[in-house]
Amino acid sequence: MNEPEVNAPLTASTDHSVPASIRRSTLSDLAKRVALRSEIGVFTALVVLVSIIGAFNPNFVSVSSTSNIGEQAALYGMSALGMVFLLSMREIDLSVGAIYGLTITAAALLMRAGIDPWLAAVAGLLVGVALGAMNGLAANFLRIPTIIVTLGTLSMFRGLDLVVTHGQAVSGLPINHPFFTELGGTPLGVTVSVWIFVITALVLTVVYGSTRYGYLVRAIGSNEEAARWSGIPIGRIRLVTLMLVGGLSALSGMATLAYFQSSDPLLGSGYELQAIAAAVIGGTGLGGGRGSIIGALLGALLIGVISSGLIQFGVSGDWSTFLTGAVIILAVALDGLIRRRQSREI
Repeated sequence: MNEPEVNAPLTASTDHSVPASIRRSTLSDLAKRVALRSEIGVFTALVVLVSIIGAFNPNFVSVSSTSNIGEQAALYGMSALGMVFLLSMREIDLSVGAIYGLTITAAALLMRAGIDPWLAAVAGLLVGVALGAMNGLAANFLRIPTIIVTLGTLSMFRGLDLVVTHGQAVSGLPINHPFFTELGGTPLGVTVSVWIFVITALVLTVVYGSTRYGYLVRAIGSNEEAARWSGIPIGRIRLVTLMLVGGLSALSGMATLAYFQSSDPLLGSGYELQAIAAAVIGGTGLGGGRGSIIGALLGALLIGVISSGLIQFGVSGDWSTFLTGAVIILAVALDGLIRRRQSREI
């Protein structure tokens, strides 16, 4: 039996298994071309923007400056990689910034209590996965959209962070431990968090485009009702995806803790907006069914360049939030235009 197409309606079948290979169709080819065009567009915008800023300030393109931009982008960019999977399912997680901050606090408190930093970091990762699972279980049990659940858990997780820290930064960590000296280092002039960001993006590109799980994510986003009739376990895939997003947010948090060597309960505030923006700018459509991991990486870098560029020109960094919102609106408008063109080509 041929596998149903990712972007074509799925039909009910008594065989609930999904074959390993995905047959190409007109719609899937269009989706791939759109994703490629989005990646090329974001990359071109990134190069042009860096060139313009670099022309006025040559130090902007130095190794240290680009490393700092990459470090900034990696903080919310890791969550953006997971957001690609969620948006492809027509879901959104608003709690990624709070998960990021709470996992940093959890690991930092364990380290200060005398737990080996590596073990504390593993515990931080598990906390992130558990918080993601909490989101997934709540969404499945209550049968409400993830965006509604995470709107509540955003406040819950952030509030818990403030309660356990009493609103104070967690310091006094064993910064001479290899966790901090190695994971917080800068091999080849680039911070470890940037290397983790890039490697994770490459791995997830394969997961998203070449695995059964990635196919199921896109199939659900293309037509959830048809996916349900085809026997695809939507609730289970949603749960796994939210756990993935929570784990990625925690991974970014552990890299942040190693680099800054302390935690703050306000870390991650606003990262949910930047993660969504990076994914959308990179070509992941809000209509579901398609996305781009590499595009999200480039989108995160573009946001980082915009923020740093504003500072280079003496503009308040607060304007970066305004521009991020404007870029989201533009990206969503372009996505709608592309989808209308696709429907006319079919």
